[in-house]
Amino acid sequence: MITVLGILIVIGIASAIPIAIGKKLSIKLNAKQKKWWLILHILFVILYFSGILGSLLLALFTRWKTDHAVIHSAHLFIEYFDWFLIIPGMMGSLMTGFWLAVGAWGITRHYWVIVKWVGTITAILFGSTIMDTWIHESFTAISANSIQPVHNPDSHHNQKMIIGFLLVLTNAIFLTVISYVKPWGKRKKWKIDASKG
Repeated sequence: MITVLGILIVIGIASAIPIAIGKKLSIKLNAKQKKWWLILHILFVILYFSGILGSLLLALFTRWKTDHAVIHSAHLFIEYFDWFLIIPGMMGSLMTGFWLAVGAWGITRHYWVIVKWVGTITAILFGSTIMDTWIHESFTAISANSIQPVHNPDSHHNQKMIIGFLLVLTNAIFLTVISYVKPWGKRKKWKIDASKG
């Protein structure tokens, strides 16, 4: 519970800074600034996708392996991918995404921006609580036993990890698609304000 509260506080602060700056300074990014922020955002998303795909492949790879050292190494790399690819990629894409939303589209003007924000926060909470637990339980279970993984009752943690990575990957693909398609248009309040001005 403390972990979730801490994560919510960090996300709240990380979200409040660009929103406050955007409201106070009324930031409008010009085309060149938007392009560079978008490039930075895409680089963080690539980092995030790399971590998810690498972890998923390693988790799948270890399902049918019997060499304990290989399984241990794969789970160790899953932890490294989490620490050095997934977490920085997600936090970087969150921060650059907020900055782009404040400067280019508005945090609450378009439905697709709101959906991306909610989807990203959901992914962070799911990843930092449930997935983190599954990753560490799986690593601990595999490290503590020399039983073959297929016969190991603790291998269900690996199955949960695979399902979790598939859910995270599906969410990331969905968020990427709506970034390019930009469905649902503007919220009604902003449509009315735009027609007046």
